[in-house]
Formats: sequence, C-alpha cells, structure tokens
Amino acid sequence: MSFLVDREREPRSYPRTARIAVGAALECALLRAGRMGATVRFDAPRPGALVTVTITDAKRMVEPDKALMRRVTNRRLYDGRAIDDATHSWLLEACPPLDGVRTLFFGRERVRALGPIVEEAETLFYGDPRLRENAVGAVRFDVRDREEVSRGLSLGCLELSAPERAAMDALRKATPERPPVAGAAQRMGTRARRQIESASGVCVITRPASTLDPLVDVQVGRCLQRAWLALTRKGLAAQPMTAVLALETVVGAEGSGVPERERIEAVVTAFHATFPGIDKGSVVGSLLRFGWAPDPTGRVRRLPLADSVTGPLPA
Repeated sequence: MSFLVDREREPRSYPRTARIAVGAALECALLRAGRMGATVRFDAPRPGALVTVTITDAKRMVEPDKALMRRVTNRRLYDGRAIDDATHSWLLEACPPLDGVRTLFFGRERVRALGPIVEEAETLFYGDPRLRENAVGAVRFDVRDREEVSRGLSLGCLELSAPERAAMDALRKATPERPPVAGAAQRMGTRARRQIESASGVCVITRPASTLDPLVDVQVGRCLQRAWLALTRKGLAAQPMTAVLALETVVGAEGSGVPERERIEAVVTAFHATFPGIDKGSVVGSLLRFGWAPDPTGRVRRLPLADSVTGPLPA
C-alpha cells in the first residue's frame, strides 16, 4: 500500500497541507491495522509515493474506531472552559513524539496571546489573491447549509454569521481587476480571533526546522491525527488554524515578491514568539484549537474509497 499526493487537488500555494493530509491518512491506516492485530512493515517508497507500507497477517476483523467516525472539524465558537491537569496529562501521554515531531498542548493563557496574531494572519491570508482563491474556491455555494458534501465545504459547516456570509461572498466575487470589498478580509480576521479566543487551548505540532524532507510533513500529519483523535475521545471539539502557517510558507518560498511581506513577517515572528518553550531548532508545523462546543451545523463527508484509491480496491 502506497500513499501519495493527488497532484490535481494539491493546493499550489500551500503544498505542505497535502503532505500533512497524507500523514493523517497513513495514521488512520496504521490505527486500523493495529486494531486488527496485523503486521506493518515500512518499505522503500514506490515511484511517486511518499510512503509505502505492507500490511499482513490480520488476526481479526473489527469495527471502525469510534473516535475516527466522530472526528469532525467544528468551526463553532467554543465555550472557553479550561481543561484540568489530568486531561492535559492524558493528552500528552496519548501523543508521544514521532521522529523529531512533537505534540504540545497549551491552555487559555496561550489562547489570549494568539487572538490578535490570528486576526492579523487571517486578514492577510484573505487579502492575498492566491491564498484567497484556494480557500474560497473550496466553498460550495451551490448546496444547502446542512447538506453533507464529500468535496469542498458547505457554507453551513463554516458557521458564518450573516455579515460573515456577505464578506465571504464579496471575497468569492473578487478578481485581480476588482479587489474584494473593503473590510471583507478584516471581517474574516475578526471571526478567526473570536474562534481562537473561545477555545480551551491549542495543540501545536512542532517539526525540525533544519530539514526540507517532505516525509517530515507526513509525520506532522500523523501526529495531528493522533492529537485530533485523542481530543475527540475526551469529548473536545477541534479545528485546524492554518492562516499564519500558510503565510509563512508563501513568504519562505517567494520572498520579496509577496504583497504585504513586512506585515506577514511581523505576524509570523509574533506567532513563534508566543511559544518560547518550543525546542531550539524546531518550528510549528500545525496548529489546532480545541474546546467544548455544540455539534457543528454541517459536516463534510469523507471521500468515497474509490475516489481516494488508485488500482484495485482492497477486498
């Protein structure tokens, strides 16, 4: 079994997300194999693949992991309750380091510091034409709020207020010749601040800064999936917050050619300064807010297996 990036769906402006998604898919496969008592062997990757594994000798057939079935992105406002020390310790134990990639959990004090940083990052994110096009292009304006979709995001699952929906529509209609309505990107930034400040805490996945090996992103994805499942098992909602990391990637790849470069570099610097305890030589590879919240208004279904697999489907 090989895991590879679908180049047709890979975000051109932020390709790391595709490799992180591969890592999450790999972790799901390994979780299933472990529950079946199967033997897993990592092989040399086949041409074009990031990871190749051989899974054999399954001892039993089991029902899918309940946390995996319940896991969902919840973009609602959370209730801001702090997690207790026992829950914090349990989460850390459930997410051990993986090849230099570490999973850390921070509480309400870090959430308050991140509020204005996340707001600025989200505003800059939606102000960048390419990042905005990728993000808004994934939104399905053609389906009902509660309709479950397997491709893209319904408006319902975004949990937008009426003014935020108007801002999203303005961002959708923007073109290089016609910039978005003034304040539309800022409104999305304000929304992101409210989301992060309502959280009980944040989960941070750190990665070595010195390597460009794409397999590190796969390990980030595995750790992210582990953390998300651990949070789900504790009844906590979660949502990835990607704007500041996407901005950092774009600036690193394109340097001086990026609009608002100085503002982006300032917000990235402020973001990393929020986590002074991270090991020297490591950087943040993924950020997840978590907390308690009502069920999401809409859900995104997982892709049908046939749309995710090339070659013969498993029996």
